[in-house]
Amino acid sequence: MNIKFLKKLKALLALLSALTLVFSSVQSFAAANVIKIDGTEAVIPNGMGEIRERDNRTFVPLRFVSEFLKYTVWYDDASKTAYVSSDEKLICVQNGNSVLFSVSKSTGESTLMQMDTAAYIDEAEGRTYLPIRFLAEAMNYTVGWDEASKTVTLDIIK
Repeated sequence: MNIKFLKKLKALLALLSALTLVFSSVQSFAAANVIKIDGTEAVIPNGMGEIRERDNRTFVPLRFVSEFLKYTVWYDDASKTAYVSSDEKLICVQNGNSVLFSVSKSTGESTLMQMDTAAYIDEAEGRTYLPIRFLAEAMNYTVGWDEASKTVTLDIIK
Protein backbone atom coordinates (compact mmCIF):
# COMPACT_ATOMS: atom_id res chain seq x y z
CA MET A 1 0.00 0.00 0.00
CA ASN A 2 1.64 3.27 -1.02
CA ILE A 3 1.73 6.29 1.29
CA LYS A 4 0.28 8.70 -1.28
CA PHE A 5 -2.82 6.48 -1.64
CA LEU A 6 -3.28 6.28 2.14
CA LYS A 7 -2.98 10.06 2.51
CA LYS A 8 -5.67 10.57 -0.14
CA LEU A 9 -7.81 7.96 1.56
CA LYS A 10 -7.51 9.72 4.94
CA ALA A 11 -8.55 13.02 3.34
CA LEU A 12 -11.52 11.31 1.72
CA LEU A 13 -12.56 9.78 5.06
CA ALA A 14 -12.53 13.25 6.64
CA LEU A 15 -14.78 14.47 3.85
CA LEU A 16 -17.05 11.45 4.29
CA SER A 17 -17.58 12.36 7.92
CA ALA A 18 -19.02 15.68 6.78
CA LEU A 19 -21.19 14.08 4.08
CA THR A 20 -22.73 11.39 6.28
CA LEU A 21 -26.08 13.16 6.62
CA VAL A 22 -26.53 13.46 2.86
CA PHE A 23 -27.25 9.78 2.33
CA SER A 24 -30.56 8.07 2.91
CA SER A 25 -31.16 5.50 5.63
CA VAL A 26 -30.88 1.75 4.98
CA GLN A 27 -32.87 -0.93 6.76
CA SER A 28 -31.05 -3.59 8.76
CA PHE A 29 -32.06 -6.23 11.30
CA ALA A 30 -32.10 -6.81 15.06
CA ALA A 31 -29.40 -8.57 17.09
CA ALA A 32 -28.37 -12.14 16.43
CA ASN A 33 -27.24 -15.07 18.53
CA VAL A 34 -25.56 -16.98 15.70
CA ILE A 35 -23.69 -16.05 12.53
CA LYS A 36 -23.43 -18.58 9.70
CA ILE A 37 -21.03 -17.82 6.87
CA ASP A 38 -21.45 -19.98 3.77
CA GLY A 39 -23.24 -22.54 5.95
CA THR A 40 -20.59 -22.68 8.69
CA GLU A 41 -21.26 -21.26 12.15
CA ALA A 42 -18.72 -18.53 12.89
CA VAL A 43 -17.89 -18.80 16.59
CA ILE A 44 -16.06 -15.79 17.94
CA PRO A 45 -13.18 -17.01 20.14
CA ASN A 46 -12.67 -15.63 23.65
CA GLY A 47 -10.75 -12.39 23.54
CA MET A 48 -11.91 -11.42 20.03
CA GLY A 49 -15.14 -9.67 21.02
CA GLU A 50 -18.76 -10.74 20.84
CA ILE A 51 -22.00 -10.25 18.95
CA ARG A 52 -23.71 -7.15 20.35
CA GLU A 53 -26.97 -5.32 19.93
CA ARG A 54 -26.79 -1.56 19.56
CA ASP A 55 -29.25 0.81 17.91
CA ASN A 56 -31.43 -2.28 17.30
CA ARG A 57 -28.74 -3.74 15.03
CA THR A 58 -26.38 -6.70 15.19
CA PHE A 59 -22.84 -5.42 15.68
CA VAL A 60 -19.80 -7.64 15.30
CA PRO A 61 -16.09 -7.16 15.91
CA LEU A 62 -14.62 -6.03 12.60
CA ARG A 63 -11.37 -7.98 12.95
CA PHE A 64 -12.98 -11.36 13.64
CA VAL A 65 -15.43 -11.32 10.74
CA SER A 66 -12.87 -9.86 8.34
CA GLU A 67 -10.17 -12.38 9.20
CA PHE A 68 -12.72 -15.22 9.11
CA LEU A 69 -13.36 -14.18 5.50
CA LYS A 70 -9.59 -14.08 4.78
CA TYR A 71 -9.22 -10.30 4.75
CA THR A 72 -6.26 -8.51 6.32
CA VAL A 73 -7.04 -5.88 8.97
CA TRP A 74 -5.03 -2.98 10.32
CA TYR A 75 -5.86 0.09 12.33
CA ASP A 76 -4.71 3.71 12.20
CA ASP A 77 -4.95 5.12 15.71
CA ALA A 78 -4.50 8.74 14.62
CA SER A 79 -7.61 8.76 12.41
CA LYS A 80 -9.45 6.01 14.39
CA THR A 81 -9.89 4.17 11.08
CA ALA A 82 -9.89 0.42 10.49
CA TYR A 83 -8.75 -0.83 7.09
CA VAL A 84 -9.84 -4.21 5.74
CA SER A 85 -8.05 -5.50 2.65
CA SER A 86 -8.23 -8.40 0.21
CA ASP A 87 -6.51 -8.88 -3.13
CA GLU A 88 -9.51 -7.19 -4.74
CA LYS A 89 -10.60 -4.34 -2.47
CA LEU A 90 -9.89 -2.06 0.43
CA ILE A 91 -12.65 -1.25 2.93
CA CYS A 92 -12.39 1.59 5.44
CA VAL A 93 -14.51 2.32 8.47
CA GLN A 94 -13.95 5.15 10.90
CA ASN A 95 -14.97 5.28 14.55
CA GLY A 96 -18.18 7.26 14.97
CA ASN A 97 -18.84 7.38 11.24
CA SER A 98 -21.88 5.86 9.57
CA VAL A 99 -20.30 5.69 6.12
CA LEU A 100 -18.36 2.63 5.02
CA PHE A 101 -15.96 3.28 2.14
CA SER A 102 -14.59 0.67 -0.25
CA VAL A 103 -12.34 0.90 -3.28
CA SER A 104 -11.52 -1.67 -5.95
CA LYS A 105 -7.77 -2.22 -6.13
CA SER A 106 -7.94 -3.12 -9.82
CA THR A 107 -10.22 -0.37 -11.14
CA GLY A 108 -9.97 2.32 -8.47
CA GLU A 109 -13.79 2.48 -8.40
CA SER A 110 -15.00 3.61 -4.99
CA THR A 111 -18.26 2.99 -3.19
CA LEU A 112 -19.80 4.79 -0.24
CA MET A 113 -22.23 2.75 1.82
CA GLN A 114 -24.44 4.67 4.24
CA MET A 115 -25.07 2.66 7.41
CA ASP A 116 -28.09 3.52 9.53
CA THR A 117 -25.89 3.67 12.62
CA ALA A 118 -22.22 4.44 13.23
CA ALA A 119 -19.28 2.13 13.80
CA TYR A 120 -17.80 2.41 17.27
CA ILE A 121 -14.77 1.39 19.28
CA ASP A 122 -15.22 -0.43 22.57
CA GLU A 123 -12.51 1.46 24.44
CA ALA A 124 -12.13 -1.25 27.12
CA GLU A 125 -11.38 -3.87 24.45
CA GLY A 126 -9.85 -1.59 21.84
CA ARG A 127 -12.13 -3.26 19.25
CA THR A 128 -14.03 -1.72 16.35
CA TYR A 129 -17.66 -2.86 16.02
CA LEU A 130 -20.05 -2.26 13.15
CA PRO A 131 -23.34 -3.68 11.85
CA ILE A 132 -22.62 -7.00 10.19
CA ARG A 133 -24.96 -6.32 7.26
CA PHE A 134 -22.88 -3.45 5.92
CA LEU A 135 -19.52 -5.16 6.30
CA ALA A 136 -20.84 -8.33 4.64
CA GLU A 137 -22.41 -6.46 1.72
CA ALA A 138 -19.17 -4.52 1.17
CA MET A 139 -17.43 -7.91 0.94
CA ASN A 140 -19.96 -9.14 -1.68
CA TYR A 141 -22.00 -11.37 0.60
CA THR A 142 -25.78 -11.56 0.69
CA VAL A 143 -27.25 -11.28 4.15
CA GLY A 144 -30.16 -13.30 5.50
CA TRP A 145 -32.03 -13.24 8.79
CA ASP A 146 -33.92 -16.03 10.55
CA GLU A 147 -36.04 -14.42 13.27
CA ALA A 148 -36.97 -17.73 14.95
CA SER A 149 -33.37 -18.78 15.60
CA LYS A 150 -31.91 -15.23 15.67
CA THR A 151 -29.39 -16.31 13.04
CA VAL A 152 -27.63 -14.11 10.51
CA THR A 153 -26.53 -15.90 7.36
CA LEU A 154 -23.89 -14.63 4.99
CA ASP A 155 -23.50 -16.24 1.57
CA ILE A 156 -20.97 -15.21 -1.04
CA ILE A 157 -22.48 -13.68 -4.18
CA LYS A 158 -21.48 -15.87 -7.09
